[in-house]
Amino acid sequence: MAGAVAPALAAAASSSTAAASSLAPNPTTRRDPLTSIAARAPFVPLITATRRLGHGCRGAPPVVASPHQARNPRLRFEAAAAEGMAAEASAAGAAEAKPFAVLFVCLGNICRSPAAEAVFRNIVSKRGLDSKFQIDSAGTIGYHEGNKADSRMRSASKKRGIEVTSISRPIKPSDFRDFDLILAMDRQNYEDILNAFERWRHKEPLPDGAPNKVKLMCSYCKRHTESEVPDPYYGGPQGFEKVLDLLEDACESLLDSIMADNANISA
Repeated sequence: MAGAVAPALAAAASSSTAAASSLAPNPTTRRDPLTSIAARAPFVPLITATRRLGHGCRGAPPVVASPHQARNPRLRFEAAAAEGMAAEASAAGAAEAKPFAVLFVCLGNICRSPAAEAVFRNIVSKRGLDSKFQIDSAGTIGYHEGNKADSRMRSASKKRGIEVTSISRPIKPSDFRDFDLILAMDRQNYEDILNAFERWRHKEPLPDGAPNKVKLMCSYCKRHTESEVPDPYYGGPQGFEKVLDLLEDACESLLDSIMADNANISA
């Protein structure tokens, strides 16, 4: 009996040893059983899933590597690339969502620039682009700060169906950071804006390219040849009408120009 059991135990031991050896690492390939099994499985690029997840959303979840990905250099590279693309998509979405900011500037911010703000706002609204723009006005001096626009300008604008509602304020350093375009009504306003930038840039961080944002309002006129929007403050009613004629001409062209240069702005 004992003689019969011994061969059986030896056979079982031999079988067990063979099974164990089939799972032992191969020193020539340096791969463990888990890696060998995963290598035979179909590879699904993580970048595809991440693209679907990150498309159209501002904050795609980060890609978290599994233990298997951590051991596989190719999967680690794919995961890192996918996470980078998700971050770029998020940043692009945020930039696209930011309204295009336009600031109109004259001397006291009670006649020309409030009218320019109102005219441009009216044109933007008629084209259904309100959410695409941030529109404001300011003056190079703060003498009228807190006041409504000149009553004569408000009256002349209202006859054309345009409401002037802004409150006077002076230009400030942050305007050079916050606005994409700054429109000066005349050459003196233009020089005063640039001089203000030179004073302020030594006191706080301002974009180096800010002066390039400053343009003359009449440079956008198509039907008029004037190079400046004249100050109507000391004149009669005809002066306010002339200002509005120039602003309506310039603002139509201004909006067309902005939309041509910014493909993300559309109704």
